[in-house]
Amino acid sequence: MDRAEGPNRRRGIIRAVIRNHLLPTLHRWPAVWLPIALTSIAVLLLLLPISRPAHYWRVGEDYEPILVGLYENEQNETDLFRWSQPQAALFLYGYRGVAALVELRLAAPRAPGMPPAQAVFTDHEGLLAVATIAGYWRRYRLIVPTTTTTDTVVRWTTDPYVSTRDVRELGLALSGVKLLALVGQPPLSNQTVAWGTLPLLVWMAATVWRWPDRWRIAATGLAVIPALGLVLFPVAAEYWLPSMPWLWWPVLPALALVIWPELAAGWRSVAQWAAARPIVGWMGLVVALASLFALRAGALAWIALPLVFGGVGLAWPLITDSEERSIWPIDHLLVAITGVALLTRLVALDQMPVALWRDEARHGLLALRIWSEPDFRPIYVPVVADLPALLFYLMAPVVGILGPHVWSVRLVSAVAGALTPLALYWFVAPIIGRRTAVLSAALLAWSSWSLSMSRWAFPATLDHVLVLTAAGLLWRGLDPNRRGWWVWCSVALAALLGGLAVYTYHTGRLAPLALAVVVLFRLSRDRERWRLTWSRLALAALIGAIVVMPLVWYLLTDSFGFNRRVGSVSIFQADSLNRHRPLDFLAENIVAHGLMWHIQGESNGRHHLPSAPMVDPVVGLFLLLGIGVAWRARSTAGVLLALWLLYYIPGLLSFNAPHAMRSLGTLAPACALAGWGLSRLASGAQWRRWLIPAALAGSLAVNLWVYFGLMWHDPRGYGEFVSNRDGHDADCAECGDTTTTSTGLSTT
Repeated sequence: MDRAEGPNRRRGIIRAVIRNHLLPTLHRWPAVWLPIALTSIAVLLLLLPISRPAHYWRVGEDYEPILVGLYENEQNETDLFRWSQPQAALFLYGYRGVAALVELRLAAPRAPGMPPAQAVFTDHEGLLAVATIAGYWRRYRLIVPTTTTTDTVVRWTTDPYVSTRDVRELGLALSGVKLLALVGQPPLSNQTVAWGTLPLLVWMAATVWRWPDRWRIAATGLAVIPALGLVLFPVAAEYWLPSMPWLWWPVLPALALVIWPELAAGWRSVAQWAAARPIVGWMGLVVALASLFALRAGALAWIALPLVFGGVGLAWPLITDSEERSIWPIDHLLVAITGVALLTRLVALDQMPVALWRDEARHGLLALRIWSEPDFRPIYVPVVADLPALLFYLMAPVVGILGPHVWSVRLVSAVAGALTPLALYWFVAPIIGRRTAVLSAALLAWSSWSLSMSRWAFPATLDHVLVLTAAGLLWRGLDPNRRGWWVWCSVALAALLGGLAVYTYHTGRLAPLALAVVVLFRLSRDRERWRLTWSRLALAALIGAIVVMPLVWYLLTDSFGFNRRVGSVSIFQADSLNRHRPLDFLAENIVAHGLMWHIQGESNGRHHLPSAPMVDPVVGLFLLLGIGVAWRARSTAGVLLALWLLYYIPGLLSFNAPHAMRSLGTLAPACALAGWGLSRLASGAQWRRWLIPAALAGSLAVNLWVYFGLMWHDPRGYGEFVSNRDGHDADCAECGDTTTTSTGLSTT
């Protein structure tokens, strides 16, 4: 009786909860039926049997399975095939935990007297099989248990083989793949739980955050699409959907949404209490700044970072609603800032970096060639540089007249970096005020990140000085209250500079989109503004199209050369033998780029001090405050947030995150946001004005110490420049210097 009493009691409690709580809730709030119905539909869809017929793919056919580590197609007398590298992989999608039969048609001919090839097959769990691969075509079958959380991959490894008629390292030859699901019913898995409960989580989030009813219904309905896609398009859907963590999803998001109202109410109470006690806000500011310095000293991020955000939250009530209206000698300050920017970029330019990186030498040689050969006028240089050619044209007269020296090769990039703070001031002054704009320019002028990018011959800095200048011209030229020839010249020059930015670095391809963002925020939803300025926009579009037309023509005639570098680093063309889903890489890149400001930055010593945060603690602190200020004034000043987010795109969509060069466009908006936060905090009482010189002095000291102190003596930094020969062979493949020939594989 005692043993039976426990289960009966639990069942009684469950019935009481359903009768007293669940049923009245469903009766009182009919809207609750929507997420329940859609969640049930999603779960049922995911539990349907897998409808994947056996698929046999031959080399050369469309929709080939995802293969990594294989060379291009080759043809012999009877077969079309592809040689693999010594390590290669096949990724399987669409099986959702169901075991798959994988049949590979392989051959591995070797030179007479050599032993046959031994191939080791592994998957995500470990060893699958070890097989001797014949020198003629045979079919090899493997049973592969697929996973529902990560990529399912079949890898094979062989000893490298180099044919006498080839220069490549070869593994196995592949002519076809057959895939077959061994059972039809997928298991109940974390994938089923994750995508099945998504409609319920979306509905909860929309309810907690008080979305309008039509948005909530639409978002909850769209949340069924992943489950529907896994049923109708299993391979494509599983490839594009990210991996979902087990246990933390959906448990943790659901718990966070349940307690969100209480957390928000509690934080509002704390904020009101802190607002009534300014000393608490200042203590929070000190704690946040001290935590940022502690992070640089190696403190644990999971301890220090919450202190940073908590301290900034407590300091938020100290932010004033308007800036101090004191008169500043703006012109004199801009001259001083520009002088500091030039001095920090030109001093010892031939000594730091310590030697010319091979890319710098190639760029200098291209500039000399343009200077000395009248018939060499490239638009894009796919071989050697793999860059648009604007930098080389600007370098040509400098290197040609002053001579091929280290400092002359780097001079154009250094001057472009030194003028970028002035361009930032020009752009943001009419948006956030002249005082804030001056502070923003100052923080950018001595940023160690900007110094690192400016002091070597690369076009990354050239891109952003052109875009910022063009954005400032466009903002003023689209003022509907201004008339006359000046506005037309301003718009035309903006289009010219924006078009030229496309010829700088690969990130310059965002220049038209960045200027489009400026236009959208400048004219907003005011139809009258659009009506008054449409002719100016038409002129800008026409001039911009004319400027970029040569590059567009090059793209149409050699799209492979134009996109080779971008494609080789894209997360959509991963060459990893372990993972392949683009959204998994994207999620990791988002985290990495979010942490680069305060915790861990770029690891490449050519771009910045390896693994150090990309900005100093002062900028890191006021950046968080500035984001809040900009969000509160987002009707017009939201253009800073929009551009800041826009220039994350190149880094997010490529590997090696965080990448300081591809994400350099985020630095200028970040400095503008930090300057805005500092300016608003230093307004109000007269004694607060002393915060500005103290913050600027601290920022200057840290950045000069990082670049001219640590990077000067850190072998991870200067070592990148003195070991030019180490990566020469790797670069030759990018430059197209390698040649390959067929091994003449035959069948038996």
